[in-house]
Amino acid sequence: MKEHNLQKDFIEQITGKKVVEKNSIGVYKYLVYNNFFDVISGSYPLFYQMVQQNHLENEFELSIYEFIQTSALSPFVWKVSNEYRKFIKSSLLFSSLEYRDELLYFEYSELYLFMQKKSKKQLEKFSLKNHYRLSNKVILQKYKYNFLNMNLEEKQKTYILGYYDYKLHEVVYREINIYMYKLLKSITKTKILKENLKSFMKNNSLSYKQYKEEFSIALAELYRQKVME
Repeated sequence: MKEHNLQKDFIEQITGKKVVEKNSIGVYKYLVYNNFFDVISGSYPLFYQMVQQNHLENEFELSIYEFIQTSALSPFVWKVSNEYRKFIKSSLLFSSLEYRDELLYFEYSELYLFMQKKSKKQLEKFSLKNHYRLSNKVILQKYKYNFLNMNLEEKQKTYILGYYDYKLHEVVYREINIYMYKLLKSITKTKILKENLKSFMKNNSLSYKQYKEEFSIALAELYRQKVME
């Protein structure tokens, strides 16, 4: 029991829960903090840039210590980043940054997409007569701010499609318009793509005859990028 209490006391000191009693323990506390600092600031460089610009470094340090004490559970580095994001979302930390949750999600989505198992499926010929669905390896999101150009001075509703580019071997983001956003959201494999497209255009008061070719070209490109499968 005594050894257990000593271990508990040591952990509480190096995670900032208790005041450090010895310089030697302070070294461990410094190492633990810096490991988490490197992971979190590296996973969220844009967010950390905003922290610095708004002089919130002390709040950032506090957030890391509170996170270590309560929510850092995963042994996987990339999952720790998501745990931190969720921790911040459920806290009052950085409440002065209105874009806080969206920016953290936007940055985490890149890590999430990169860590997904890469598809080895060979593509068949694209056709509006085939059944498709949106791949579960993409991020299709609506944001209140434009994080692609980091314009955070004013709100700007933005629709962003994120996916892994197999030619570039990196995650890419594309801003799309509201119609493509709605169309991709509405696609279901229970219907052939042509029926999905017709239903979408009817619901949005668009002429199928006028816009069929334009949407077909865009959808064919997204299929080649494995955004649809």
